[in-house]
Amino acid sequence: MRRMVVQRLGRFTVSQRPSHVGSLAATEKLTNSGSPVLDSANAALSRDRQTSFGARNYSTGQNAAAYALRNYANNIYEYNKVLDELNFSRRSFLMRDVYEDMQLDGVRPVRNTFHTLITGCMKGQRLMDAIYFFDEMKAMGLQPDIVLYNCIISTCGQANQIERAFQVAAEMEANGIKPTHRTFLALLNACGTAGRVEEAYGVVQRMAAFGLTLNSSCYAALIQTHKNHRPINHLTFQKIFELLEQSKGCDTMAGEGEGREEFEEELANLVTGGGLQPTRSYVNRRLNVYYSALRAFGELGNIEAVEKVMEMLKQDNHQVDATCMTELVKAYVGRGQLEKAVQAVDEYIETGKNPSLALYITLIESCLQRRNPFNMAAAKKLLDQMDGRGFFLNTSIGSNFLYLASLDTVGDFSTANTIWDMMKKRNLRPSVKSLTSYSNGLQARQVPEDDPRLAATKEIISRFQKRNNFVPGAQTETQIEGEQEQEHGEDMHLGADGDESSMQDHVAADGDVEHQTLEHVEDQTPADVGVEQQTREPVAATT
Repeated sequence: MRRMVVQRLGRFTVSQRPSHVGSLAATEKLTNSGSPVLDSANAALSRDRQTSFGARNYSTGQNAAAYALRNYANNIYEYNKVLDELNFSRRSFLMRDVYEDMQLDGVRPVRNTFHTLITGCMKGQRLMDAIYFFDEMKAMGLQPDIVLYNCIISTCGQANQIERAFQVAAEMEANGIKPTHRTFLALLNACGTAGRVEEAYGVVQRMAAFGLTLNSSCYAALIQTHKNHRPINHLTFQKIFELLEQSKGCDTMAGEGEGREEFEEELANLVTGGGLQPTRSYVNRRLNVYYSALRAFGELGNIEAVEKVMEMLKQDNHQVDATCMTELVKAYVGRGQLEKAVQAVDEYIETGKNPSLALYITLIESCLQRRNPFNMAAAKKLLDQMDGRGFFLNTSIGSNFLYLASLDTVGDFSTANTIWDMMKKRNLRPSVKSLTSYSNGLQARQVPEDDPRLAATKEIISRFQKRNNFVPGAQTETQIEGEQEQEHGEDMHLGADGDESSMQDHVAADGDVEHQTLEHVEDQTPADVGVEQQTREPVAATT
């Protein structure tokens, strides 16, 4: 969003600058003349500039109705409600814009406002915004509490800023705030992200000094620390098994009354390998250590250790749930044993247990990435099972699946048609990239022109190209802005990899200069063009 504002600001500056020195002198002469006509023209130009820059108009006369229509909040209660909705929908990239609107409206934020801002930045892993709001809170004279300090420490850990995390913890103790279980859990998670084993065990010693014991989430963070520590050797697997044995009989959660339960849930997601993505299935927090061990062994590529943890889970009288099966499937897929993963999922479903959406998505995506007749048939079977159990695809996942299934050149294209029908049933619009790939796949199989799937894809693609002034072989600015909106979860999501999106951003950045120059030429009058030609001709003659 800010990138688009900067682009428009740059084009406006180019178009408004004088084309030659004479026009600048004439403008200064008219400015000093004190003409009322010029004053009204300057006022109109100032209003136009404010409108083009997106400035908020505070006039209460004839523009009051337009301002009321454009404004979305008037007081602190309405702003807090907007921030709560952004926090719930995990759109933390818009929170700083809302905060700047609060400052423009003269609304003073309260403590609860900063709670929402900082926790939202923690969920979105936006360290700079979290530090900015943290400093703003202290500048307004509001003392941060234990929950906000824990959020800042956790955000620093996610960004691999372990030294800064320990500095915030030291600042908290210097201000007289006693650390709690969740403070040390955030520090352990920071050490786990960076793979700092010595610092992690130093945190454990600090916990013992405060009379605190390790819970399951702390053991899971220690396992993550050994997983990310380098180099990897046989002692790494041995230490993880030792931590798994030591965690038996420990408490599941920290003590009550230490802050918000929402923050505890976020930290538990971090140390169990789930990241900060919302889950749609039930997660048994008593199995935190088993989840972390399964994920660690799976990412390290030790299938035997993963199977051993599954046996330990059954010996300890725990039920193998969908999260454990998801980690097992990821381990099999990582070693290229996709058929074994499909067999394990089939056996799990035959026992009468309910699979999760994450399990279906992991296995289906793996089948679509390794396209052969067996994998495509398995993907179609899993899609039918998922649809029968009431699971559905959203726009982002469906677009990714449709793009991968459309690359199949051997099968009967039934898997791609199934994905299209599932998205069509929920009125979801795939991304343009997946639609183009799906349309090309239908045409390659010589589908009749009156086929409803082919006709629908062509209609959507042509409507999108017409709306964005599409030119074959070129990429317009509207398409670039649309791709940026898709990254933040708007109506249409790209199913491409991050490398391709970053490459498109570089192309867009390089193309801005040429686009600005063309706009400047179009905005110039014929007289200005003639003056520029006259100034260029002597230079050409001398060369």
